[in-house]
Amino acid sequence: MSEKLVSVLIPVYNVGKYVKEAIKSIQDQTYKNLEIIVVDDGSTDNTYNIVQGLAAGDSRIKLFRNDKNSKIVKTLNKAFKYSSGDYIARMDGDDISELDRIEKKVAFLEANSEYDLVGCSVNSVNEKGELLSSTSKPSCYTQLDKLKKYSTPVFHIWVAKRKVYESLGGYRELSGVEDYDFLLRMSTSGFKYTNLESYYGYNIRIERAGNTKDLMGLKQIKLHRYAYKLYLQRKYKGVDDFPERLSQSLEASALSNRLYNLSLQFLIKAIESKKNKRIFSMLFFLLASLISPYQVYYIKNKFLYRFFLQLSAL
Repeated sequence: MSEKLVSVLIPVYNVGKYVKEAIKSIQDQTYKNLEIIVVDDGSTDNTYNIVQGLAAGDSRIKLFRNDKNSKIVKTLNKAFKYSSGDYIARMDGDDISELDRIEKKVAFLEANSEYDLVGCSVNSVNEKGELLSSTSKPSCYTQLDKLKKYSTPVFHIWVAKRKVYESLGGYRELSGVEDYDFLLRMSTSGFKYTNLESYYGYNIRIERAGNTKDLMGLKQIKLHRYAYKLYLQRKYKGVDDFPERLSQSLEASALSNRLYNLSLQFLIKAIESKKNKRIFSMLFFLLASLISPYQVYYIKNKFLYRFFLQLSAL
């Protein structure tokens, strides 16, 4: 029986230092029936030229380029438009996939027809690719459904059935939480997702210049709240009013911005103190970070997610 085609969507922007390693980790997958769709979002470094060189030696790579920087949502939807796979996989241009990642996820979906999308646990690595930490996502759908208010149920580097993307119409213009919104819309459309809990199939590069994956910015926190409100509208009314009130939901005073930026600096210092095992400094900076109500919201959600996760494991 022949392997089903998997379309790997890779949006790239100014990741020239990492993109070859990222794409190589897809080219070398144990699952071979792939089309690798790379869309360059107007990079100003050598990203496009590097991918162009890779595409010259691998017919599976289909390279496109935006006329201008269009941001992640438009870039992903463009990549999906040019895809033809039975399954859709996600990959970022600065990360690294384990070589059996796609094989394992496709095998799971083929063997478990009740699920439409599957993710995995991840490792966080630094600029050099050295391991910093590991984060596990649970596999129980009921548990994931209960925890989705506090954190995204599945990391964005999932493999999904094509029909999910077609049914939802791809990603919506909620850049920064587009994956979270996608999963919440899955929930209210009757699709199911899960994780390969004990499989760490992806390495997220969180310590490099310009990377914001590790901590949420003020806009991202506001969008997270907005996306969940849309989910509640669909749950109780059957439909949401996106994009109404989107601009209103993103409004923040100059004081709110200043307080959040200061609180973010304190939170970073708290994380650094924790790494260096300076407990009192960590507590001091953690408390200082609470000067922003939005940081309180973020920290509270992280705490509640971990609390209910551990509680359900008892």
